[in-house]
Amino acid sequence: MHKYTFLTVTVALSLQACLASAGTLLSEGFDAVPLQPFESPTEQGGDGTDWSPGLPAGWTMTFSGPQGNPIEFQGWRVMDVDSWIATEGNQDRNKWTNAGVGAHDSVLVADPDAYDDATNIDDALFNTYIHTPTFDLGSLAPSTVSISFDSFWRNEETQKGSLDVSFDGGATFSNLMKYDSTQIEDGLVIDERLTLAVNNPGSGSLQFRFGLTEGSNDWWWAIDDVVITADPVPEPSTFALGALGIAGYAFLRRRK
Repeated sequence: MHKYTFLTVTVALSLQACLASAGTLLSEGFDAVPLQPFESPTEQGGDGTDWSPGLPAGWTMTFSGPQGNPIEFQGWRVMDVDSWIATEGNQDRNKWTNAGVGAHDSVLVADPDAYDDATNIDDALFNTYIHTPTFDLGSLAPSTVSISFDSFWRNEETQKGSLDVSFDGGATFSNLMKYDSTQIEDGLVIDERLTLAVNNPGSGSLQFRFGLTEGSNDWWWAIDDVVITADPVPEPSTFALGALGIAGYAFLRRRK
């Protein structure tokens, strides 16, 4: 007769949640946008790769104000930073010391001062918004979104700058930061790298917009190196042996 004994092997199981590290939703330096020569008679000093009416994929721009020239500055425009400095006779545009002007090739510029060179905007003011692509919030963990960007602002009344966020497809926006000329010294150049945390919900959509509004013959706002990050929703828990609550296996050994 064969006899059998049972050997119990205890296996420790660990309950481990797999959390992915923070992911980058967008990293945009505007350098891939093709540039063309200045075309308006007011603009000069470029090298033939000066500006673009186009934007990166998924970005959109709106402009309200007098329609005219220079077309190169009618709203937010992608500009070669050196051409922008040259055509406007500098006027402190070379003071973008955050990471060094030489570190910026193409940048995003809203410059009502430049637009007023050929179109009077003192009465009907310069207002422009640029919108990032839209992202689905369903795959992102709540309150983990952040946005970082290089910001170069020169102040003069009456202009205002704002960064806003929407969670409903752009139907409504909430303000995250602003430059308000009623609270900033005239002529002040502000050069900084900003990082802003966003209290995002776990559903809906995510979109940012940058706005320069109420500009007359004022100055500018330029931005570069926009980075949006967020944590993904945690993955389901995994188990070493694929069965919850199993503490051991019984192995049957035949003994003669």
